Amino acid sequence: MENDLELSGAKWSKKFPGSTDTKDLSGNFRLAINDFICAMQEAGIKVKINATLRPQKRSYLMHYSYRIAKNGYDPKKVPSMQGINIKWDHGTKEESVKAARDMTSALDIQTLQTRPALRSQHNTGLAIDMNLTWEKTIEIEDASGNVVKINTLPRTGMNKQLIAVAATYGVKKYNGPGRDFPHWSNNGR
Repeated sequence: MENDLELSGAKWSKKFPGSTDTKDLSGNFRLAINDFICAMQEAGIKVKINATLRPQKRSYLMHYSYRIAKNGYDPKKVPSMQGINIKWDHGTKEESVKAARDMTSALDIQTLQTRPALRSQHNTGLAIDMNLTWEKTIEIEDASGNVVKINTLPRTGMNKQLIAVAATYGVKKYNGPGRDFPHWSNNGR
């Protein structure tokens, strides 16, 4: 079995790809996020979707590459996952950490301030990662059709007024430990 393992590194980012399409989200959350995105775009908000549905195996790669690269996790202690023939330990801590850093860059998670979850709402199609920006004051409709004027900073997905509007659609901003700027879901996790 040990001989069948492939060393970790950037090449793993192409395995088990995730989606950036809202059509891959689940039921009512898909409808809610599509309505919210439509309202944002009509208000002049630029929406860039980074991730929707994510396979569990991709979450595993993201979680452990981040822990090794950023948190000093021992690559020898990473539990195996069925269907993933990865070898995290490259023989030296330096080589293992370098490979993990290469993976975090290739997976585009190197700047996250929160460790990617091993299991998340992304795995069931109940979360979306998106970058949001706009200029000046905007007016956006909430789910009831009320017009909300957003004139506060920041002009990103971290804006408290926008977060309140999103909640009317059933879309919750990440509210777990740490900070996950692009993450929205059905329950805030």
